[in-house]
Amino acid sequence: MGRQNVPRDQWLEIGAECPHCGEQLYETLVYSWRPMREDPKLLLLYCPECGERVEINHI
Repeated sequence: MGRQNVPRDQWLEIGAECPHCGEQLYETLVYSWRPMREDPKLLLLYCPECGERVEINHI
């Protein structure tokens, strides 16, 4: 599992890169928002390309 620190504005605008295969990850791939969608600090998603779990931590 990889964790990335990504500014929220950047994530909403261009997404983030999977640390394992380089695939672009977008908001549509998120399966869990913690603590809630309105103020997410930690996003959990799976990369559709390699199947790895990726955590994105908003900074």
